Amino acid sequence: MPSQAEAHAQNVARGHKAAISNPNVSEEAKEHSRQVLEDIEGTSNPDDFTASAGTEKHQNYNPGHAEEKAGH
Repeated sequence: MPSQAEAHAQNVARGHKAAISNPNVSEEAKEHSRQVLEDIEGTSNPDDFTASAGTEKHQNYNPGHAEEKAGH
């Protein structure tokens, strides 16, 4: 089970991924979410995002990096 900090970092990343996919979100907001995800996960390629639970990539997810970038 992930720690609270890890779960928070994963939820932040998921929210930004959802914003990018949402057709009702402005391009400016989508670009902001892309930048945040690039800072958190070190990539702007959605196929490389690792914060989603239940994937093999999740095993490589570094919540400490996300927490550091989020300022927590």
